[in-house]
Amino acid sequence: MFDFVRTRAFVQQIQKARSPLAICSTLISFTENYGLHAVCAGTLPAKGSTPGDQVGHIVLSSWPAEWIDRYVSCNYIFHDPIVDHMRQSGNAILWRDILKTHDASRKASKLLSEARDFRLADGIAMSFTTLEGDLIVMSFGGERVELSASELQMIWFASSYAIGHALNLRGKDRFTELEGLEKECLQLAVRGRSIAEIAERLAITEDDVRGELQRARQKVGPGHASYRQSELPRLTPREKECLQWAAFGKSEWEVSQILGISEHTAEKHLLNAKTKLGASNRVHAVAEAIRCGVLD
Repeated sequence: MFDFVRTRAFVQQIQKARSPLAICSTLISFTENYGLHAVCAGTLPAKGSTPGDQVGHIVLSSWPAEWIDRYVSCNYIFHDPIVDHMRQSGNAILWRDILKTHDASRKASKLLSEARDFRLADGIAMSFTTLEGDLIVMSFGGERVELSASELQMIWFASSYAIGHALNLRGKDRFTELEGLEKECLQLAVRGRSIAEIAERLAITEDDVRGELQRARQKVGPGHASYRQSELPRLTPREKECLQWAAFGKSEWEVSQILGISEHTAEKHLLNAKTKLGASNRVHAVAEAIRCGVLD
């Protein structure tokens, strides 16, 4: 059974962090109990990106600086079997379970050997997709990882919240750059208002709303979820029910079968819940709902 109480306490601690470094410290203060002493997360750079550009993709990191320098200067991200696996699957997984089935190239073997010099011999990895479609790969490392399946799931949910919080902090710094109408549309959108509702409220066309939202989101990046009101999101009973089953790993189809609704309706309820919670993906929505006490 998923431990909502412990997860809520964990994500509430993350919420108090006011910088990427503080977020990392909060995460590691918990994960080091399981042998994980460092974390790194970032979006994936395009093939051929320079080391400087690769560093710019990092969202969170407590990796040793020397290892980051080595990793990017050798373009290891394009040879990393863990990153390759996470492109295909977002579920939290142990490094050793990935490497068990991976035929490492010479460069990948060198990467893994050098990582051990920085006490990064074992770990867990996961990935998340933002509302903008960016894939973020997150990896915790240590020397020997020992944790149960439920503990792995708890770290996965809390990490999703941590990524969302880090992106929100980044977006908050850029919010002042928005034009007045862009701000209004964005604030209404992250409070769960539909395109039609925003258009009616601001007396503009729906196409205008879409344009304002697109420009606003491009300016602030994936952190725009922080601009909702401070009150608890108002989820309908059905949205809460769908999210509750999603927390247990059920797909839209499985949720539809359990609740006796169509798959499309289940998908719509989950999307509405995600929007109201200002979440970047379904896992982040569950983590945010747990933190707020919407799910218990």
